[in-house]
Amino acid sequence: MILVKFCLFMFTFLLVSACSHTEKYETIEVFTIETLDDIQNDQGIFERTGYKIVNAITTIEEGKTHMKSDIKSIEDFYDMEGDYLQTEIIHSYSNKSKLLLTEEGNTLKETIKVPSTILITPDNANHLKVNNMTQEEKVQVKEHLLAFMVGG
Repeated sequence: MILVKFCLFMFTFLLVSACSHTEKYETIEVFTIETLDDIQNDQGIFERTGYKIVNAITTIEEGKTHMKSDIKSIEDFYDMEGDYLQTEIIHSYSNKSKLLLTEEGNTLKETIKVPSTILITPDNANHLKVNNMTQEEKVQVKEHLLAFMVGG
């Protein structure tokens, strides 16, 4: 019985000490990207259907025993002529335990009919990624995105 208690104590101690060191990274991005058809044409090529403007926050947290990811984005879709189609508000998250070898997550998506991204307009959307955003712009994008998310 003492051996069982000792093993349980050691397991608990190792679990607590392994969880103590985590690193967290956050990336805030604004960019455009081409959209492609879901089905290949006769030549086996996915044809371009238009583009989307994206505002996104990606947060990664990694420790010795786990990895969490959280992605929040607003994506405005446009056709080949630059006409607005729709907006998708997406929140994806996952949690992977390296200790228990389990993984869980979910993606929530809502479609609205109002352009909602900021910093890039359809007029200047040709393959544009906003590099070197100022801290002020990053804060602006983060606050804008979080305002669309249920519960922030």
